[in-house]
Amino acid sequence: MPRYTFKVHDGADGVNDEGGVKLPSRDLAVRYGYKVIRELMKNRELQTRSWRLDICEDGHEIIAEILFASADATLDHMHPTLRSMMEQLCERRRTFAEVVHEAHLTVREARALVARSRGKPYVAAEHGRSTIR
Repeated sequence: MPRYTFKVHDGADGVNDEGGVKLPSRDLAVRYGYKVIRELMKNRELQTRSWRLDICEDGHEIIAEILFASADATLDHMHPTLRSMMEQLCERRRTFAEVVHEAHLTVREARALVARSRGKPYVAAEHGRSTIR
């Protein structure tokens, strides 16, 4: 039985599911993914609407990318065209946040490299991750 792992893309570092879950089919993995999304969104729809969940089979192949906005029941009242536009906007918002986050990491890494080259103190790690990649 294949093991499915999940990764939440939140516009920053995201969250990886290292353990995963064994399920008999891809269809059940996608349904399970929608359940996970609804649980994560519960009473936080506005804050999580732009997030995305990737589902990987056996830790390698991405079998589904599910935008949280597509599972957001608070958008069900919208006309399908307007809802589609809202989903596109959420996707762009997350992508923009990811680019800004990467730029921030690059600036921090550059500052650390310059400080290290000058023999000055620098932040070696932040949130358990090495500053210099």
